[in-house]
Amino acid sequence: MADSAAPGESEPSLNVEQHLKYWKRCLRSPLPHVYLGNEGNRMALAYFIINSISILSPPRTEPATGDQPKSPPLITSEERRRMREWVLAHQHPGGGFSGTSSLVFPLHDYEEWDFDADAPTQEGSGLANIAATLFALQLLALLVDDEEDEETAEGAFRGVDRVQTLRWLKKLQRPDGSFGEVLMKMPGHGWFIGGGYDMRYCYIAAAVRWMLRGDVQQGQPGWVEDFDTVGFTKYILRSQTYDGGFAGSSQDEPHAGYAYCAISALSLLDRPLEGSPALHPSKILRVGIRSMPALTHWLASRQFVYLEPPATQNEEEEDDPVNFLLPSSLDDLALDDKLQHFAFNGRCNKVADTCYCWWVCAALANLGCMDAMVQRGPSRRFLLDKMQHMIGGFGKYPGSPPDLYHGCFGLMILGVMGESGIREVDSALAVPVETVKRMEKARRGLLRRAGEEGKPGAFGREMVELGLELCGERPGWLVAVGR
Repeated sequence: MADSAAPGESEPSLNVEQHLKYWKRCLRSPLPHVYLGNEGNRMALAYFIINSISILSPPRTEPATGDQPKSPPLITSEERRRMREWVLAHQHPGGGFSGTSSLVFPLHDYEEWDFDADAPTQEGSGLANIAATLFALQLLALLVDDEEDEETAEGAFRGVDRVQTLRWLKKLQRPDGSFGEVLMKMPGHGWFIGGGYDMRYCYIAAAVRWMLRGDVQQGQPGWVEDFDTVGFTKYILRSQTYDGGFAGSSQDEPHAGYAYCAISALSLLDRPLEGSPALHPSKILRVGIRSMPALTHWLASRQFVYLEPPATQNEEEEDDPVNFLLPSSLDDLALDDKLQHFAFNGRCNKVADTCYCWWVCAALANLGCMDAMVQRGPSRRFLLDKMQHMIGGFGKYPGSPPDLYHGCFGLMILGVMGESGIREVDSALAVPVETVKRMEKARRGLLRRAGEEGKPGAFGREMVELGLELCGERPGWLVAVGR
């Protein structure tokens, strides 16, 4: 099948400069009015923007001569400091992070609240949610500049209440092993786990656990009881469907997004804590999946030849734009050089969508078989020819305007495929590989500080360091006392 451009046609290219212009506008200018409905998801929007800029950012190296100045960073140190302060301001005293500033209550409202005891409930006490917590941790790691030293990288998670967040995460797990999105105290009924049954929550729980928990043993400072990983694994494995895919349960329709979340969640359970690539010999995946051939076949089948719709098609009469038309004759089924674009869908008989290039290909990458099952050339051409927008970013469908969600996923899958000129992306943690290394260092810093808890002056030093980091300068009174 055609893996190169048709004769006489050149391969499309990723317009890095135009994409950077688009993402920098998203960072520094008000977003269009269509994002007003995403007020509760500001943490997610920030992740899409900062992650995309990070993927597009070239490594900052020393200039060849002393006369040549370094190129300025795409995100200034002041912008990084202010965004870090913004992220930490969304941390909930009971654990986790809120998705937007409008859901953050003043801290004094929680002064009498005991989150470990069965204290009287307070309205709004469950405003942290599991997705915002993942995005917040990813952002804190993404906001560390490439040129920061080891000590700064270890402080990426400084200010995160690791113990309380992990305890809150454990409370989000249901008896059947699944995870919910939010935790609320209902008067007379105890804790209520909301958010429905969604495989994305399982993936997020595994990712947060990998980033924060570490290998602290019981009895050591900073030890937190783990959630039920056995029940968690069984819940996910029970959700494989008869045709090999994954859904909310074995009786539901499989979905590529759920398949990615199931595979990634299981791989993160036994992923090494240090120096760990996205692809590792996961015993849980190797042994636990009931039918690996059926799973890989189902994922590979989400790939199809993209055909342009005829000009006479009335799209208003269709629920979705058609892009996998039936051929007019059997001759059109021949697999020749005319078939230049391969797209992906999330379910059988659905249309192509940029984000499914990520969900399908990244899932196969985590299983170690993307190269064998994905037509990389035609898939790349589909993204760059059909989905890349002239102003930068990627749209949902061919011809759609760019948006933050699909724009980020388009870049991420190109980063997994090894696109030149952008950073390699970790297919399990959905950030550049360099950022994963910072996460490892940041966890190391959290655990080191946990080991120092209880030593004289440790808490005071921690608060001084955090205050200095957020303020950006050493205040005069601190200099006067020699600190």
